[in-house]
Amino acid sequence: MASPSSSSFPSRKVARVQALSKIACRRLQKELTEWQVNPPAGFEHRVTDNLQRWVVDVAGAPGTLYTGETYKLQVDFSEHYPMEAPQVIFLHPAPMHPHIYSNGHICLDILYDSWSPAMTVSSICISILSMLSSSPAKQRPADNDRYVRNCRNGRSPKETTWWFHDDTV
Repeated sequence: MASPSSSSFPSRKVARVQALSKIACRRLQKELTEWQVNPPAGFEHRVTDNLQRWVVDVAGAPGTLYTGETYKLQVDFSEHYPMEAPQVIFLHPAPMHPHIYSNGHICLDILYDSWSPAMTVSSICISILSMLSSSPAKQRPADNDRYVRNCRNGRSPKETTWWFHDDTV
């Protein structure tokens, strides 16, 4: 099971005030165009005029515990995208999963330590769907209550130091 620990790093919330850099803006426009032509199966981007925040509908894959269920992901991009991973959370209600906290925070290495600028929103979505699909049981992480209690006041999941030690679900 994945476990978060308190971060000793200064707060690094995703910047909302700063505009996207030219690199980030071009990259996101390219990804959005590719998404419109060839969206990943089971996902729908809710079109808005805000390139810095995407809301994506996630449909549970057929034949899994999440069949027939739909969830919403919120993807926030900083001015440093794609060099820095976007902040990705599930909006309420978050799916019951051993690596998804009830506040929507997701413990998935590619969103933090294993991020690569070669990754895209589509690849993130496919990884999240794969994680959901491989779950043998709908349950919260064992430390859900403690973690959520410590994340009050809108703390970003990027402020958490995650321990990735369970890749079975």
